[in-house]
Amino acid sequence: MSLNRVTIIGLGLMGGSLALALKRAALATHIVGCGRRQVVVDQALEMGAVDSGSTSAAEAVAESDFIFLCTPVETSIQLMREIAPHLKPDALLTDVGSTKQSFAAAARKIFGAQASARVLPGHPLAGREVSGLEHATDDLYSGSVWALTPLDASSHESHGLLRAALEAIGARVVCVSPEEHDNVLAYTSHLPQMLSTALSMTLAQRFADEQNPALQIHAGGLRSMLRLAASDPVMWEQIASSNAANIAEALECFEHELRTLRESLGKPDFRHRFEAAREFAKLVKS
Repeated sequence: MSLNRVTIIGLGLMGGSLALALKRAALATHIVGCGRRQVVVDQALEMGAVDSGSTSAAEAVAESDFIFLCTPVETSIQLMREIAPHLKPDALLTDVGSTKQSFAAAARKIFGAQASARVLPGHPLAGREVSGLEHATDDLYSGSVWALTPLDASSHESHGLLRAALEAIGARVVCVSPEEHDNVLAYTSHLPQMLSTALSMTLAQRFADEQNPALQIHAGGLRSMLRLAASDPVMWEQIASSNAANIAEALECFEHELRTLRESLGKPDFRHRFEAAREFAKLVKS
């Protein structure tokens, strides 16, 4: 099974890791890498992640059968508009954006009645708090969930090929609607990011002096909680903008739970809430 000629636009952590994974599994006869800067394209070539490269998205996609947009959501939408006239009629376009409704809506507008056959939005739930091609690995997606959000219920051969390729690099593919994806991810991905950011801001205000000795009094739990606060602000600005209503709903639910927890301090209900939370945490870990 081969995807034949593949173009990956965006040669950062996600795109670079995807290229390396496809190479490792021998799932493409030729991989074209596309980045905004020639130095990044050259780096990808030197790493052996891609077979050829370009800084022109239109040039990079011209002959490819599968195109992966590995850029932030709004950037991917802009790129989709730019490359649409240059795609082969049977090429399949997908992305790795963290929200799906805005991308899906743009695909329908750009491709019209052909949208479901030509675009299959996706989101790999993988990554790290660091970014850049230098951090790319060929096993980033191994064991991860990769959500695909078809635009309708139509069946297309290219969709099956893409799914098989993602499974071949170790991902577990789950299909949901763009709407369901964005609602669920607001709670399971975007909310944790907001909490980590808020915790970091709270600590920054309480311990404004970087030399404050109190900052030395912490353990691994705090470092774990703050890990997401190191994420790329530009990427998260786009995620928050494209999924604002769902994220606001999730934050409101959390604010309610936080108030309830505060009110239970020193009361019997406090332990009950901890016990209930621990039981649910076991389900997530499994």
